[in-house]
Amino acid sequence: MGNGTTKYSELNKNDFLNRLVSKEILLPADPFWNSLFSFNNKPPRTKEEWKIMEENSEELLKRFLISNIKTRNFSSLIKVLLIRHSELDTSVQTENTLFIWQTCNALFLIRVVVKFMSERIKEEELVKQFNDEETSPPVFDKFLSSIINIIIEIPVREHTYGLLLEATKVLIALLSPAAFSTSKPPNSMRAWREVMTGDLNEVSKPLTCSLLLRYIEQNVAPTDVLGQEGGSLVLGFLNILTLGYSSTGAEEVVLSNKPLADCSLSLLMILLNHYTDPALVNPFRTALFNFSNASERGGDIPPGTSFVIEFPPLYKTLANTLQNDEPTLLLYLLLLKSCSFRNHVFAATDIDQLVLPILQTLYRAPESNSHLTYMSLIIILILSEDDLFNQTIHGCVLRANQISWYTERSCTDISLGGLVILVIIRTIQYNMLKMRDKYLHTNCLAALANMSSHCTNLHPYVAQRIVSLFETLARKHSRLVDGLKGVDAEDNEEGFDEVSDAVQDAAVLEEVLRMVLEIINSCFIHQIQNNPNLIYAVLYKREMFELYSKNPAFEDLLANILKVVIYMSSRVEQEGERRGASLSVNEVQQIVRDGAHQFPRERLSAFGDLKFKYVEEEEPEEFFIPYVWGLTSRFMFWSDKRLKT
Repeated sequence: MGNGTTKYSELNKNDFLNRLVSKEILLPADPFWNSLFSFNNKPPRTKEEWKIMEENSEELLKRFLISNIKTRNFSSLIKVLLIRHSELDTSVQTENTLFIWQTCNALFLIRVVVKFMSERIKEEELVKQFNDEETSPPVFDKFLSSIINIIIEIPVREHTYGLLLEATKVLIALLSPAAFSTSKPPNSMRAWREVMTGDLNEVSKPLTCSLLLRYIEQNVAPTDVLGQEGGSLVLGFLNILTLGYSSTGAEEVVLSNKPLADCSLSLLMILLNHYTDPALVNPFRTALFNFSNASERGGDIPPGTSFVIEFPPLYKTLANTLQNDEPTLLLYLLLLKSCSFRNHVFAATDIDQLVLPILQTLYRAPESNSHLTYMSLIIILILSEDDLFNQTIHGCVLRANQISWYTERSCTDISLGGLVILVIIRTIQYNMLKMRDKYLHTNCLAALANMSSHCTNLHPYVAQRIVSLFETLARKHSRLVDGLKGVDAEDNEEGFDEVSDAVQDAAVLEEVLRMVLEIINSCFIHQIQNNPNLIYAVLYKREMFELYSKNPAFEDLLANILKVVIYMSSRVEQEGERRGASLSVNEVQQIVRDGAHQFPRERLSAFGDLKFKYVEEEEPEEFFIPYVWGLTSRFMFWSDKRLKT
């Protein structure tokens, strides 16, 4: 690199890079650095581009890893960056684009080196590559502080966008040894100790606030950062950024045009999901979970507030980006841990804007990654714990254009609550058929159970799907039980595993069926007068419910349902006899509507309220740490073979 542009295929021949990795000692005052930083190459934006660059720079980096032990040229490079940081504020104010461009290039070089080292050497050896024997405090600590301060202090402008993006990626790289080591916990690593419990933990509040604001603002990158024309980019398998390689494939890669927002949120997720052990203090979690709404009426800041931001823009940005993993993770954490934001969500008059994208993720579960499906479902479960939420969604009638993605059936005048039920039932059926994950369907049923006492005016199709869910699973349960009856106890062990699986499946199905019956019971006990369509759907399948009432496993839960069926059947029969003719569907439905209001609710046996609360696992980091580091691979391009998590 250096003056001009170097093709990736010619990196090994670059004079400036070869001098950097040689045995020559380069001091911070050497004019060499300004020349080294004056290259026009754009950082790779796809994994294939990075792979090509890395393949052609690997030998240089290996040489640097060895030579730097004696030359300390990497330490000199860092010191040059530290000197530049002291002049950065003035350069930003005066829009000294040359100085900012060179500084951004320096950060990119540092990121390449740090990434290479993180993937190959131990964390303590990486820190030694930064430091020399003369500087106190250590160069590594000073550089870590400098990067964080750049992220916090430099405003987002067209001429600073690339700089802030690169600084954010460098900080992720500095924290990345946690993703490549299974034997050494983060609290034993230098960078993590400094930001969590060292001198740098004082910047946890401004850093958390800055990263959150960058996500909320969703600034589009200037064209020079995107590499081509502005806007959302869809690039071929290889594009112009490969600098000398022609396009050879048709595979398309969709690139974000808001990379700073994406990387900022990814960094925030990394900081929030480490140090979650109760014995450790994570100041970033404390900061996020204790922030307050700057738009709060009265203007009084609650005691213990870490920082204030406008909640409405955060809410809007979340609603617009929940098709992605990191925003879904952020919403999950805020609902679980931030009382102020959770209350804001429950008081929102446009809750449909937040819930609909989550439902779309669940609806597309076969195409979505399983982690995103899980997190989306857990968010629905957390929301369903609130009575106000449950009341609100059943009073929110959706417009046709809001549910155009729901293609199984055209539903007019359906409520948001009805749509939630439809999507959850679809998720249960998909899970029972394909994934067979007990954890998933347990959470689905828990969410339905939480909503059941508030279900009002259910759409006819929703009511039909609830009854259909019971019917479909009941038939499968009967087939399994009948099959087990035919198994000879004297048979040898050849088919033991199959029989064991069938027994387990039957037990799970029985549990699911009982929960579905409890949900129907809850709807009748609390809202029978407001659910004529559910009564009609149950009445239509009278014979099925009567049949399963003879099964001891379901007898207790079908007693109430049969009381409703018998009462409504009697009214229909009486009206038919009075008219002396069979009744039409509309006439039966009208009888049911009238009967729903007149049904003596005291006849129904009371059951305990169906209330379930989501409780996070005892060691959530086992799930979240691999998850968040895996997500950063989309722009950090980690080696899949070396990523331990």
